[in-house]
Amino acid sequence: MASSSSSARVNNKAATAAPPFAAAAAASSSTAPPAASSSSAPVPSLGDLIGHQLRQLNREELHYKDELQLLLLLTPVQRQKLNRETDGDGQKDCNGGDTMAASTSAPLSRPEYGGEEDDDLIGAVGGLSISSPTPATTTTTTTKEPLLDFRTHVLKWFQHLRHQTGHFKSEEESRRLREAGNDSYRKEKHPLKASDLFTEAIFLAPARNTLAAALAHANRSLALYDCGLYAESYDDCLCALDLGYPEEYLPLIKLRQAACALKLRNFALCEEHLHELLHIELNQVFETRTHELWHQCEVLKVERFEMAVQTGDDLETNDMKAFEIAWLDNSSSLHSTRALARNALIFESEAVAMVPSGNCRVCDYCGITQFIPFPCIYCSNRLVVYCSRQCRVKHAAIHSVECFGHQIELFESFGEVFGMPRLLQLALRMLITGLPELLAHCRKKPTLSKLWSAINGALLERQDIGYSSMLRLEKLKEEHTSDTLIALALAAHILAIYLNKCTTFFEQLEKSLPSASRMSNAEWELLCAALLMRHISQLRHRSLTHCRSFVLPADPHVFSPLNEFQLWAAPMRLQEGHLHLLAGEVAVVAYAVYPETLSLCRHSCSSTICSKFSGRKMTALALLDLPAGSGIYNCFASGNYQQLRQGERSKQLKEHGIKCHCNACQLSYTEDQFDKFHRYRCDNPKCMEIFTPHALPHAPNLRWWLSEEYTQPEYNGAELIVCPHCGEAQKLEWFWSFNTSLIDCELIEERCKLYAAIERAECHLMELHECKVALARLLLEQCLMVHREGATVLDDWEFNKLGSIMRAVLPGVMAQYGGQSIEYVKYFAYFWDVMALSNYKCNDRELMQMLNALEFIADEFKDIFINYYEDYIAPKFAEESYGSVVDTQV
Repeated sequence: MASSSSSARVNNKAATAAPPFAAAAAASSSTAPPAASSSSAPVPSLGDLIGHQLRQLNREELHYKDELQLLLLLTPVQRQKLNRETDGDGQKDCNGGDTMAASTSAPLSRPEYGGEEDDDLIGAVGGLSISSPTPATTTTTTTKEPLLDFRTHVLKWFQHLRHQTGHFKSEEESRRLREAGNDSYRKEKHPLKASDLFTEAIFLAPARNTLAAALAHANRSLALYDCGLYAESYDDCLCALDLGYPEEYLPLIKLRQAACALKLRNFALCEEHLHELLHIELNQVFETRTHELWHQCEVLKVERFEMAVQTGDDLETNDMKAFEIAWLDNSSSLHSTRALARNALIFESEAVAMVPSGNCRVCDYCGITQFIPFPCIYCSNRLVVYCSRQCRVKHAAIHSVECFGHQIELFESFGEVFGMPRLLQLALRMLITGLPELLAHCRKKPTLSKLWSAINGALLERQDIGYSSMLRLEKLKEEHTSDTLIALALAAHILAIYLNKCTTFFEQLEKSLPSASRMSNAEWELLCAALLMRHISQLRHRSLTHCRSFVLPADPHVFSPLNEFQLWAAPMRLQEGHLHLLAGEVAVVAYAVYPETLSLCRHSCSSTICSKFSGRKMTALALLDLPAGSGIYNCFASGNYQQLRQGERSKQLKEHGIKCHCNACQLSYTEDQFDKFHRYRCDNPKCMEIFTPHALPHAPNLRWWLSEEYTQPEYNGAELIVCPHCGEAQKLEWFWSFNTSLIDCELIEERCKLYAAIERAECHLMELHECKVALARLLLEQCLMVHREGATVLDDWEFNKLGSIMRAVLPGVMAQYGGQSIEYVKYFAYFWDVMALSNYKCNDRELMQMLNALEFIADEFKDIFINYYEDYIAPKFAEESYGSVVDTQV
């Protein structure tokens, strides 16, 4: 559906593969200490701040037993302040804040050095304005203690980020896109394309003048109504009214609301809007339309009937829980309570905290990816979008804390130092989601030390507090205090400063307590920083879950994300031959935490569960028959024993503090399960032995065809793979010929060369070789593209050839990833496109295997696949029998 996934792919630093703490390490060796005095001095970057702190610290002097003590050691200013307050020397302000001047206890705000004040600082659901301390009112300290200026520079860095991101939106550009959408709707009669253009207009509408956004929402509501998306159209009407839609056009919006409510069979709401119209002076056209809607509403109310619903007593249910949690030495494990058959449900749970990865458009509340976006008009990036106003309201409490962070792109800025900044945002979300709930169970007037003791004691064991389950999660245990650990602690402190100075979160915490506390803002800041550090350590261990799903191709030569509307014939129904564009790429779309289920599983390289992610919900199904009492294991590496070599798995697990002792790693022949997907037949006619190559320096896990080090033209003929039997370097002539012909795929002569190269590869790649799958995918991707763009039209002979090639490699995908995997669905999407565009068919057993695999992907994509099957594939199977199709052998 238009505007559904990644039509505006976010340029997100979270997607970078930079190692954690890369920039901070560089800064610690090369960056000068940040200046603290002159307002005209350059503002240090995050890498400068953290690098400077690391250079001044002596790790041998850092002796601590928990996160709070570590934060106290790293923040001497806060420690001195707390000591003064404890001794009664500090003078608190009326809010019980820190000892800085009263002006600094107010939320941080507009850049003073810019000379202009920004009014665009209030989030749509509660983002907060911030005001910075002026030099005249800010208390500064001239001591030479190296860590003393960290807080001051963090506040300046926040202001610098605000200044950098202040001019993202454009009223003129929003108006231009809105007019283009009007032309597309009226002249081209293409409501899906118009909807995409109106969506872009909404993203670019400035928050200072909400009329531009209101007009774009109103226009999009009409396009969505024509597409049959009545709920989304109704929400757009509400957004237009909220943002100041002109009053002279009010009857138009009210009529559309009534029409949407009628289509949604909400007769009471329809009548409410019709009553509103009767109290407005209408022209004859609007009056006639109002009476028509009223008549339709009355007719439908009479025809309404109750559907027969199967009651719970008629259903066969098993209320017995399929798993139980066992704890031993503060380490958790899950065990089955009864015998479970293959594909049986083990557990279902919803994420307690989730953040989008930035690889595609994700609803920030419910986690779905196929939707019409409703953004926060105050956030400067496109990461914060919702599938409906209802989701935006439900997420308001969290977004009110994060809104200003998104306005200044705070979380993206952490990508300069850390390889995965979304981990920090997820830790923040765990805190702001759970801490207010926990405080409601605290004793009256807690102090910092008593509250910290309760969090690590009595409150930790409470089963009726959701946040306690997050606090009980295992942490990454490090033998030594590393630079990475200190850098993350400083990052936690920066986020706590953000909560203190840029939000009213601490005021919310005070309201959560049964009565007023005796804690200052400085103490709340330390407590939040310590809890953030704990959550970061938990996520670095095994609590971080990567939610994988389909995304649009990242390569613009394959498909331009700006033309996403071309995918759809109707909402949730794709154009013929376009399925592989929607499902041909798999990526992490969100990071989530499941503290009572998945995070408690033990690791095994041969997982016993298959995890299905559908929005926030995760469903775990048994991969094999499990007897009662057997362990429930999950693989926390990026691949299992058939997808990664043992050395690579061990390297990844070591970073998470996991030592693997599973059967797959202990058996002497464990590498055989990986090697069977990488076996070659020597192309030396005198040898012809079957072998698996040794490790390649630039190709982890032997996937050399994915490495630019080996696939560039200048490497043609290089000694890439050497046969261990005869010592002969493999020529790989079939691969270089395939790569050369792929460039000019629109020519029939070059496509014939591609088919011939695939046939020659069959002689040198053994049955389940992974490279065969990659070649088949590249071939179908390019051939379907030239057919789609009209450069050439493939005939039945070529479609039969393509279908046979992809059909031949699907068993290898099933053997390596399993028939319940999203990878299997990704590859047979290409096969379905071939069947949709031609008369090529598979047998009924293969078709049922593919249809069954749809149960293991997100529900929204399952519906799209089923619609595609019903529209283009099922009718062709009904026309003729399977036996009438001659399969072309490759």
